[in-house]
Amino acid sequence: MVIVPMPACCFLHFYHLIMRTTLHVLIVLTALLPITPQAQNLGDPADLPFTLALEEVTQVNIPGLHSFAFGKVDDWWVVIGGRTNGLHGFFIATGFPEDKANTEVLLIHPENGTVLSYEVEDMNLPFGDALRSTNPQFAQDGEWLYITGGYGKDVASGEFKTFPVLTAVDLPLLKMKLLAGENPASAFRQTEVPQVKVCGGEMEKLGDWFYLVGGHEFSGLYNQNGPPQFTQAYTNEIRRFKITNTASSLAISEFSAHHDEANLHRRDFTLAPIIQSNGTEALCLYGGVFRPDEDLPFYNPIYISEDNIFEMDEGYEQLFSQYTCPAVPLFDSLDGSMNTLFFGGLSTHFWSNGLQYDNKVPFIKDIATFRRNADGTSQEFVMPLSFDELLGANMVFVPSENASHYPNEVLKLRAMSGPTFVGYLFGGIKAEIPNITPSSANQRMFKVYITPKPTVSATSAVATPSLQVFPNPFSNDDFLHIESVKSIHHFELMRMDGRVLAAKDIAELKNLLRTLPGGVYGLKYGGSDGAGVMKLVKQ
Repeated sequence: MVIVPMPACCFLHFYHLIMRTTLHVLIVLTALLPITPQAQNLGDPADLPFTLALEEVTQVNIPGLHSFAFGKVDDWWVVIGGRTNGLHGFFIATGFPEDKANTEVLLIHPENGTVLSYEVEDMNLPFGDALRSTNPQFAQDGEWLYITGGYGKDVASGEFKTFPVLTAVDLPLLKMKLLAGENPASAFRQTEVPQVKVCGGEMEKLGDWFYLVGGHEFSGLYNQNGPPQFTQAYTNEIRRFKITNTASSLAISEFSAHHDEANLHRRDFTLAPIIQSNGTEALCLYGGVFRPDEDLPFYNPIYISEDNIFEMDEGYEQLFSQYTCPAVPLFDSLDGSMNTLFFGGLSTHFWSNGLQYDNKVPFIKDIATFRRNADGTSQEFVMPLSFDELLGANMVFVPSENASHYPNEVLKLRAMSGPTFVGYLFGGIKAEIPNITPSSANQRMFKVYITPKPTVSATSAVATPSLQVFPNPFSNDDFLHIESVKSIHHFELMRMDGRVLAAKDIAELKNLLRTLPGGVYGLKYGGSDGAGVMKLVKQ
């Protein structure tokens, strides 16, 4: 089994990188700078509640691609836009060559390597140019894939620009049309929306809302030599809206934006779903480039929830993978920790006989886990497994529907048993060397396997993995998780006065716990796989 990282570099971030290195053109090897104090916070991966494995499953018929919009329908993947070459060049002629844009809508079967395609030009859509763009934002909501913005050529005007276009794709209809060899234009709805004129950001759905986070508006021809031939404006915003999608209307509504020029001057980052310690869904923005005052990435994560659109963790600085890369999210219901695996990409820190720092933000091979504890503290862990090439930038993680997960696709660690296939790594850029490097679109694919470690609840009077209750201690204001890994037939709560209260199932147990006054309780439970006792504390 061979393991490889795939780097897919989000276009345009390297303008600043090259400007930084122009004065050092004679330096071939990167100077390693002192490690920041935050770097001392690395944890031991042996302390994590799971292990990681990768299996290479490259299909030779599936092309190398990066910076695309992605959706999935049944066992098929849909890829729209993006690039077929590697990192963009730094001169007008080599920045974003037209012949390296992905001009086809692709339907891909990852298991057997089947690839079906249809030229965007032949669909005669009103805003077809936007579907050949690079670095659009996208989010899937059920059977619909929504795509916003993206940078590319407007054929009518001959200009390169960021598109103010919202596209809705009916994925089942698209699949049906492509399998039949028919024009899939009827699967697409498009409209112009000025608020989505963004590229290099990220988009996710949380509750009833879509969040378009960060990014910038880029227009003109990319160049590094001579006066700039482009304009660039960061959004500095988290934009929130709803999408109306009917046969007669495609529009956004209830638009609002949180503006912060100091902390949201970000693009080319990772935006991933999380479960908070109280059990609610949220998003986290990790990394991103570039700071307004210096050409370095951002280190402080930003948490986004329906109740609080902006909560920056000023107490922790992210060490690894500050540039767009795959994120595999795992929630541990036993202790309320959110564990997110990051695969390669670009980073100021990397591991090479110890922790190293490079302010040129090189491509890396490392796989790291970012752990957010229930008490709000964070820590990172360098995994013992790494890629064998410089991969990960702009690669995507495609979750497996068969792995237990929450509605936002965060994986349920405690619902796993043994090695569990949780999804694929696909796409991105492969770099040859860490800095100022030749590169190509990565073609290698990997399956990701997570194996939970046997654990014992810290609050258990008798060690048993059969039942997990979190949080513990708890209150009526908490979202109480009670998860049974094995079959349990009955519960008995014992009060301090000796009274025993019985419950026939988890739902009834939760109701009992809500009615009880604060105090310490013993919970006895049993079933076909044995019995156990747990101490519960209600605040």
